[in-house]
Amino acid sequence: MREPTGRAIAVVSAHASPLAQLGRGENGGMNLGVRRLCEGLAERGVPTDVFVRRDAPDLPAEQLIAPGSRVVLLDVGPPRRLPKDALVPLLDRFARAIIDHAASERRTYRLVHAHYWLSGRVARSVGDRLGVPWVQSFHSLARMKAAAGLPPDFRRGAAEEELAAECDRIVAMSRAEGRALVRLYGARRERICVAEPGVDIHPVRAREVAALRSELGLGERRVVLFAGRLEPLKGADTLIQAIGQLDCDPRLGDCACLFIGDDSGDGARSGRGGERRRLEWLAAAAGIAERVRFLGAVPHEMLPRYYALADVCVVPSRVETFGLVALEAQAQGTPVVAARVGGLPEVVADGETGLLIDGHDPVDYCAAISTLLRDGETRRRMGEAARRRAATFSWERMVDRMLTIYGRVSSPEIPAELPCGYEVSLGGG
Repeated sequence: MREPTGRAIAVVSAHASPLAQLGRGENGGMNLGVRRLCEGLAERGVPTDVFVRRDAPDLPAEQLIAPGSRVVLLDVGPPRRLPKDALVPLLDRFARAIIDHAASERRTYRLVHAHYWLSGRVARSVGDRLGVPWVQSFHSLARMKAAAGLPPDFRRGAAEEELAAECDRIVAMSRAEGRALVRLYGARRERICVAEPGVDIHPVRAREVAALRSELGLGERRVVLFAGRLEPLKGADTLIQAIGQLDCDPRLGDCACLFIGDDSGDGARSGRGGERRRLEWLAAAAGIAERVRFLGAVPHEMLPRYYALADVCVVPSRVETFGLVALEAQAQGTPVVAARVGGLPEVVADGETGLLIDGHDPVDYCAAISTLLRDGETRRRMGEAARRRAATFSWERMVDRMLTIYGRVSSPEIPAELPCGYEVSLGGG
């Protein structure tokens, strides 16, 4: 690895550190994507400063991601976790803190890259003050959620529309997100680029899977897996109801369903006691509590063992900008049953690496899960195809695309190889 020497990029991730444990609070695929991006940029000689709000008093002021890449914690607001809505009044202070930090180090930046709409509000101010371009990644969109039937957030939607119109470039995680930006926000197609996340390929040994199976006391039971933050938009309740339907089939009486993840901020506000409590109540009401286990958050480096253990991974999301869980499961040769929403059809090849479901009827999910659990040959064939498909997604490719996008934005006079237009990057529709 060579030492980073290029001009630094300021990365704004106001509410979520790339070093935070995934599956807890608001931490998920965005955190991992930012971390892998910064690691890859460091390997290519491009330093990054990731600016995050301090949410605990005992954390160091800086944390290393990779040589030349650091997380900088800014003292903005109380040093504790806050709901995302509570960060809105702090965004101007956050922007000033970044500018003051850069001035204190005489640090110059090539551009600013914001992750999530809250960070976009910060990056707009920082870019203006420092006179550098601003690249925006949303990771999720309020109007995509509303279109899926979730409660609308008009303030956030209006803010996202402004950011999409004003930033120098939008980086979408999937073609579906790019199309949604055009359709729901009126974003200009030629200013949208797609840089799909990659996946960590960690082959799991059979003895590791056997040890996990023994640790969980599963015996020879077949396993259905859900992984992700527990909140209504992830659709875990659909899976609970599908397992309840599954319980009627005596041939699948040995099936166990594992849920990995903790309540997010939205999940904690779901019903009485949070989303996990609600899901546990649903399982008990369906008479399947003994089939269902909630394991809480699992360190990301341990997740491949759970994916490899599972016979089927289910992703029943109401909306999904990309679908990293589906990709990670496929990397371990596990077929996926997923909702045909957002970026999931770009990750799961229907009928080849898994099955895509239209709508959210538990009966349809039950049928798809049953098909895969009962047919070992189909599971094996789909699992092999899933590994091959996952291998086509790499963090290296994502970093290469981002470097080209950065080059196009910061040096527009230099032709860039990556096509950014709607027809090429976003596909039809």
